Amino acid sequence: MQAATAPPKQTKGELTAQRILDAAESVFAQKGYDASSLREIAGRVGIREPGLYNHFAGKGEIYAAVLERGLSPMMQAMQRHLDQSDGLQAYARLPEVMTDLLLEHPAMAALFQQALQGHASSVGNQLVGEWLDRLFSRGIEIMEAMGYERVDRADLALQTIAMFNLCTGYFLSQRVFESIAGGDIDAPENIERQKKLLRKLQRAMLIG
Repeated sequence: MQAATAPPKQTKGELTAQRILDAAESVFAQKGYDASSLREIAGRVGIREPGLYNHFAGKGEIYAAVLERGLSPMMQAMQRHLDQSDGLQAYARLPEVMTDLLLEHPAMAALFQQALQGHASSVGNQLVGEWLDRLFSRGIEIMEAMGYERVDRADLALQTIAMFNLCTGYFLSQRVFESIAGGDIDAPENIERQKKLLRKLQRAMLIG
């Protein structure tokens, strides 16, 4: 059996670029694009602001890279899940897949919401919008393949938006959850409760 090839070692520049994206993800999630500054991002990385330009052209490019870093793996994972699974049942489980992916990078939930609330011409709004368009189109394909001759696009759009908000909103609700029930919203038992709720809601919407 051939030994697995080790992933190539990242260069110092690549490691610094990842640190910049990590810091920017946190800043953008807390403040949104407009209120975030390159100075604060650089400060969290431990470099001077001009050093950012060795890796990115400006704030817009950093923001786009942060969103793309979170959006691309999520879209790829969802596409694999749908392609390898059983049509409508796979579509019903999509919110659970999304929950697991967001659990790996909880700050992305805030970034998604920040982007959706931004101006239609903003970088973040366009990136998230394109991703949702692809997900929506894939959902239409699945419904048609399962025998739905006429899919109400408005209904499916509202279902997609509702589930997206339920998935992302969950990771923005730690303070409320702690106040009402106590504990950590990211705890395994609470994640399982969230998935169980999502399964029920998604099935109800598909049946309805």
